[in-house]
Amino acid sequence: MKRDIDFYGKIMVNNRGVQMKKGTLNKNTVIAFAVIAIFITVIWFVSDKSISYPEPQEAIFAVEKDLALIPAYKINSNALFFFIKDKNNLGATYVRKGLWGWKADFLAWGPMDNKRNYEKLNGYQGYGENLLFGLIKDGDDRLLQLDDKNATILNLEMLPAEVLEEYQLKGLYIWYFESDTALEEGTIKLINKSTEEVLDEIDL
Repeated sequence: MKRDIDFYGKIMVNNRGVQMKKGTLNKNTVIAFAVIAIFITVIWFVSDKSISYPEPQEAIFAVEKDLALIPAYKINSNALFFFIKDKNNLGATYVRKGLWGWKADFLAWGPMDNKRNYEKLNGYQGYGENLLFGLIKDGDDRLLQLDDKNATILNLEMLPAEVLEEYQLKGLYIWYFESDTALEEGTIKLINKSTEEVLDEIDL
């Protein structure tokens, strides 16, 4: 009978030993994961801070230096900029403000008409699915519509005179449609404000 008790007693001791080893392993695993998580977080913070800037323009120039920037808006933590690249490419980008500052999204651009012939619609460009933009002349007298939406029109005369001259932008306006949903279909119409005549149109 005593031998049986001793036998079961040893089994109980062995079971406790196994439980203690499991507990130690679990604790070490948790510590290891915590250290890895802290390490990754520190790397992310350092990396994020290194590509963040006090002003949105700085964030764009960190990606591409030789641009003529055309600000569209800066609202809270979001900004939209158009730009001229290599004197004959019109592009756009968004800039977002994060924990450490402003970071630029990807830059997208396409060729401009060398003769700046924008009396009528001369194509359009897109940035993702939510932004369409292009150039026109006589923007103060024109209206652009996409179904029931009116385009926002920016007068490039806001730029310095030397920039207008160098990039041949005098008399030009940027128009753009921006939406929370994808702009995938419809017809863009260029309309004379005074006569309401449709001067040109283009299908998406």
